Amino acid sequence: MRLLVLCERVDAEGGTESYLRTLLPALRAAGDDVRVLARSVDDADAYGVPCERIAWSDEHDPSSPEAAGRVAVFARTFQPDAAIAHNVLDAGVLAAARTSAPRFIYHLHDHRPFCPNGDRLYPQGGEICAVPMGAVHCSFHALVHGCAYGPRPRTVRLIGVREDVALAVMGADAVISLSTYMAQTARANGIAAQSALVVLPPLAGDAYAQEPAPRPLLDSVLFAGRVMPSKGARSLVRALARLDPGKRPLLSIAGTGPDLDATIGEAEHHGVDVEALGRLDADGLRAAYDRASVVAVPSLWGEPFGLVGIEAFARGRPVVAYAVGGIPEWIGASGGGGVAVPRGDEAALGLAILALLERNAWEAASQRASLASRAYRLDAHVEALRAIYRGAA
Repeated sequence: MRLLVLCERVDAEGGTESYLRTLLPALRAAGDDVRVLARSVDDADAYGVPCERIAWSDEHDPSSPEAAGRVAVFARTFQPDAAIAHNVLDAGVLAAARTSAPRFIYHLHDHRPFCPNGDRLYPQGGEICAVPMGAVHCSFHALVHGCAYGPRPRTVRLIGVREDVALAVMGADAVISLSTYMAQTARANGIAAQSALVVLPPLAGDAYAQEPAPRPLLDSVLFAGRVMPSKGARSLVRALARLDPGKRPLLSIAGTGPDLDATIGEAEHHGVDVEALGRLDADGLRAAYDRASVVAVPSLWGEPFGLVGIEAFARGRPVVAYAVGGIPEWIGASGGGGVAVPRGDEAALGLAILALLERNAWEAASQRASLASRAYRLDAHVEALRAIYRGAA
């Protein structure tokens, strides 16, 4: 097949970008001719396929007619069998892609097509939004919870931009999510039930440990990802602070972000030992998983999936998490490889960590985590996607 892929960034970093770095070379290896158009190209070689930059609008601005025209011209030359969009938030570009190929597929990686905030988290109050996007709902919550730009004309314009994107996504032959939670969100926002499909995410072959590393002599809990308030690193610190100092594990943080300094400061305030590992490449992150006893995913927003969790499973590491978004799906399917506790219940999170550190419990959870990770093999993911791209599923 000839596949035209449109995405936000071509980059060596980032969650969706990591997914594309795994997926696109695999599609090419399967015999597909893959071309990428992206709003920004920071590393042209990152995806292992030809890439070209077309500077369409970002998530806050009206669509770019010039960019849509360039996409249409490229498609007429390439003549793709399917046009596939990942995180594209320019409605005009999506419309051009939809009319330029026999099939149009949208990969829903996050909440932005259906949320002016982008994360379905109320800025004031911190609760997760549970209502569909719309001018009435979103304007009300802008007034009450400070959503988008608050009660300002800019908010009304932004809601209109997102509604245009949502309408463009509705025109897709299939909207693919990595979790049932995200597929349900899509359906609640007008995507036809038969079009909202779930395909479990893939892990590259080298993500798996041939044999999980032994439990480390010094217990530690690893937080991996961008350090920002919605990811809950400070909540994890407070959960650890509730444990007896003699049983409290080291906290390792793999990642950077705007909340890193505040997280380290809170750890110092509570007497929690912490080490900042910085941003790690794929090999460095796998080594960090292997050095950890437990991996924590204390997200406070509705995680679309929570890829860190299954990456930890592939290394034989048990996971503790808050039960938000798509997280309960993979933890529940692990048969005991992880534990999810109610959102924000720091006492329960600390106790879950402590329980997993008990030696027999850790050994059993490690084995179950390794077994659960087999559901995320790359070849099965690629086979499922290619069937959808062909229109055979």
